Amino acid sequence: MKPAFFQALRNPLWWLLLAALAMLPLGLPSYYLHIATLTLVYVALGSAWNIVGGVGGQISLAHSLFVGTGAMLASAMLLNSGINMWVGLVVAALVSGLMGFLIAVIDFRFKLGHLSFALITLAFAEMGEIIVIGWDYLGGASGLFLPRDKGDFSAFQFGGGEGAFYVMLFLAALSVLVSFAILNLPLGYYLRTIRDNENAARAIGVNIFRNKALAMVISAVLASIIGTAYARYLTFADPYLLSSPVLTIEIVLMATVGGLGRSMGPALGALLLVPLGEILRGKLGGVLPGLHYFVYGGVVVAVILATPRGLLPLIQERFARLRGNAKPEGSVASSGA
Repeated sequence: MKPAFFQALRNPLWWLLLAALAMLPLGLPSYYLHIATLTLVYVALGSAWNIVGGVGGQISLAHSLFVGTGAMLASAMLLNSGINMWVGLVVAALVSGLMGFLIAVIDFRFKLGHLSFALITLAFAEMGEIIVIGWDYLGGASGLFLPRDKGDFSAFQFGGGEGAFYVMLFLAALSVLVSFAILNLPLGYYLRTIRDNENAARAIGVNIFRNKALAMVISAVLASIIGTAYARYLTFADPYLLSSPVLTIEIVLMATVGGLGRSMGPALGALLLVPLGEILRGKLGGVLPGLHYFVYGGVVVAVILATPRGLLPLIQERFARLRGNAKPEGSVASSGA
């Protein structure tokens, strides 16, 4: 583990930021608390996807499959089999990890290129949505309504909006921490080497399959756990929301806007785009049908054109210039921040 990882953990700014976020529910109206909670969901999902898509350079479009497994399978086990949702969370995470491993096996066996990998994972996501919609045990097209949240944590209940916010804050912090830790572990070096030049990585002895499979499994398990918590927060496991490949596109978009391959990049993208989308929906949704989508899309296009590598690299470079020690391109992310 690089010393930068432990230095970052000792940095009081991160702990102050967490403390400030933990105080948000004390003064936010319920509508804005929901937006903050939703933002944390996408921070967590974006950070989980970043392990594969950003650090590893594999544009996986299958993460709605893992989120949907966590949401739909754990909910179905509770409602149809009476199994505690904590147990359902573990089972769904194991199933998602196995599916992630299967995708890694297929990728390695057939030596898929970047485009082929993206299309194969999209096909898995589409098949997952079809299975969920067509299987009554998982709720079918109608979805699954979860029992009312009474605040019983042993039954995987959070006690309303404030409790859900703190659970999502924990999951977001955990996902960012895991992503940052991987960037500072040998696994992170191997993944970046594979991303930059797979043939060169193989030539110097990097185990391509093991590292890709490990990254995919970790990412899938995290996404599944977040999906279970997200369904519990919504109290409705909606297959068209939680199992749709559109969800993955949103995650990829936020990670790209924030900065791929950096631990805080997806978080920054989610912190910008989720509140923007929700506020535009609330303010402009009733003015003219589709207007909020048009404005949202325009903002996203403008940001991507202005910062092709993402917002975080731009911010880091500006701060480096202000400090008078600007680094060459590529060294900004050396610590994985």
